[in-house]
Amino acid sequence: MNDAITNSVSRPRTILILGIVLVAFSTAALPSITGYGTSLFQVVGLVAWKLVAAFTSGAIADQHHAFVWSVAAFLNVALFGLPASAVFWFLRKRAPKLCIFLLGAWLVFYFASLFVLFPATDGP
Repeated sequence: MNDAITNSVSRPRTILILGIVLVAFSTAALPSITGYGTSLFQVVGLVAWKLVAAFTSGAIADQHHAFVWSVAAFLNVALFGLPASAVFWFLRKRAPKLCIFLLGAWLVFYFASLFVLFPATDGP
């Protein structure tokens, strides 16, 4: 296989994997958010709490934050990874430069939505 083709196909894969890793590690910053956070933060945090409470109990979800944040990490990666994977699978061979740009743009928008954009002012 030509080196240019190999490099152009491997770069979108690298960006996708790097994005997923960064999103997974960003979950560690979620407990430090004060106030109501953003709408995406509430989706990630409250759905994770609800899933832990549904499978165990509300008391366990309240007292064992490690379980909740572990589920939040998985949910965070899934919410980022599903659209990113669709872009990757459709564009990685056809338009690798566009794929890299869209994956990077989605990563920046996802982080902005998680930490800055769309503040949740009305509470949970």
